[in-house]
This record gives sequence, C-alpha cells and structure tokens, in this order.
Amino acid sequence: MRKPPPATFACYKEALIRIFYPETCGVCRKILRLNEMRLCENCKETLDRLEWPWEEAYHPAPLEHLSNTWAVYSYESPLKELLRAVKYSRKEYLLKIFQDSVSRLALAVVSEYPCDAVLPIPIDPLKRLHRHFNQSETLARMVGKSTRLPVLKNILVKPRMIHSQTSLSRRERSINTYGAFRVRAPRKVKGKKLLLLNDVFTTGSTANEAARILKAAGALRVDFLALARTGRSDLNPSQKETASSPDRRKA
Repeated sequence: MRKPPPATFACYKEALIRIFYPETCGVCRKILRLNEMRLCENCKETLDRLEWPWEEAYHPAPLEHLSNTWAVYSYESPLKELLRAVKYSRKEYLLKIFQDSVSRLALAVVSEYPCDAVLPIPIDPLKRLHRHFNQSETLARMVGKSTRLPVLKNILVKPRMIHSQTSLSRRERSINTYGAFRVRAPRKVKGKKLLLLNDVFTTGSTANEAARILKAAGALRVDFLALARTGRSDLNPSQKETASSPDRRKA
C-alpha cells in the first residue's frame, strides 16, 4: 500500500491558524474542516449544481446593442447569499470561489468569439466609496488573467447614481439606465471587439446601455458575460415579458 505524502509546513500552519481563527462557510456559517476552503462541502455541491453547462450558458436575450450574452450560474441560493455577502458585507474574497468556473466559461467564449479586451460594468462613485471595490472589476481580472486579454478599467464610467431597479419592468429599467454611462477614452475602444463583465444579468438593460455607449464611441462588437443569470421566478410580474430569441451575431 502506498503511503500518503507527508503533511507540508503549509498544512500545519493552516491548522494552527484555524485553531485560533476558525474559518466558517461563506453561506451557512458552519465551521469548515481543514480540507474545506470558503464553503462547506454541502454548500459547494449545491453551488456546483447551479453552473450552466456550455450549451445552456448562452442567453438569447433580445438586446439591441449586445451581440451575445452568457452566464456562468443560475441566480439561486447559495449564490444569492454569496453575492449579498460580497456586496453588502464587503467580503470581496468570496469571489475567489467562482474563479475556476468563470475562467472556464470565459475561455470557451473567447475561443469561439474572439475579442480584444475585457471591460467591467462600473458602479457609481458613492457605491465605490461605501464598498471600497467593484465586484465586476474583480471578475474582469479573473477573466483577463485566464484569457490573457487586457482589462480596460476606468474607460467605461458611471458618473451618477441611478434609482434602484429591483421593482422596475424591462422598459422602465431601460429608461432608468439611459445615459448612465460614458466613455472616457473613445480611442481605446474604437474598432475593438469587447467583452463586458458583471455579476448578475436580470433584464440586460444595464449591459445593453453600456454596450450602446461603447458602440457610439466606435466599438465594433460588444458581448456580455455575467456571473449569474436570473430565472423567470426571480422577476417581478411586471418584468416577466415575453421575448423572442435572436440569432447569435458573430460580426
């Protein structure tokens, strides 16, 4: 019988740290075993089941300015709780849980739809001041690292705050987001094929408006990748609008 490899110094160090500072699951708060990182086994298995297979990750949304849209996960528990902790409890480190899955889909996307750069959807200055980070930038860095594409930060900006979109219909969201973004350096997006990144895709109004501004600045094509996509059960009745499915556009 082959003997197990000896424990490394790093393992002993981690075990010692956890004696004094036990790590808990990012969802259920259960104390983690030494071989568990950020999520307990049960919550990780539940999260893994929410990941869309490649053939279902594409979302044929009827959006005028976006050519293609994809999402890594279905927006359900425990992913909902993880994103709330990231955004409202400043636990940016929890986004590392998604790194492998986000990178895997991003590599598949850019291999089929080559692009020149990755752009995060920006947040307004007040949210940035309160949160200290933009979760979309963190996701964009993951994608940039795995695909070796440049990440264009602070090119697309959101100079003003907009009203909450939680209870708005698709049409109301489009009106609410109109003019919310601007491009600081049009020369950096002109003639480029771009991949936008955000955490959640609901109706697509925010991403579509960002794409409109980028195309007005000269972008050739704008695609969109979200960490999670809401289902029809997540929308308010006024948001549940029937939409036809457009063909994928590679141009």
